[in-house]
Amino acid sequence: MNKFVPTMFALATAMPAFAIDSIPLDQLRPGLWKVERKIEKLDLTPVEYETRNSEYCADPKKELTRTLKAMSFLCKTNVTKLADNRYQAQARCNLGAISGSNTTIIAIASPDQYSAEVDTSGIKFGEKQHRKEQVTAVRTGDCKE
Repeated sequence: MNKFVPTMFALATAMPAFAIDSIPLDQLRPGLWKVERKIEKLDLTPVEYETRNSEYCADPKKELTRTLKAMSFLCKTNVTKLADNRYQAQARCNLGAISGSNTTIIAIASPDQYSAEVDTSGIKFGEKQHRKEQVTAVRTGDCKE
């Protein structure tokens, strides 16, 4: 599995393919990306915290578009521009054993940096889940092929 897909999964589940046009993902340059994900598992007692760091080569627009095409048929969505280069995507999904809602706010700071705030809650195979994530991604250079 491509490493970029899990990093952007929450964002992808929040937007159908046509909504990608409203977010200027083409501003993000392909290259070597360092990504930090801070995750709060709010459904657990006590609440669990996790930080995941990764670094990999990616073309953010290409990878996200591929994921969005697959997810576009699964959720009812709404994308709103909040400010310059700041977008909110909301989704409501019902996939039988998995259902819930997601709100993602993505901010593109520059061609080499973006962040996302993700709030997802719902039910997965009968178990309630609630997660919040802070994603920070910085392009650190060109890929060595």
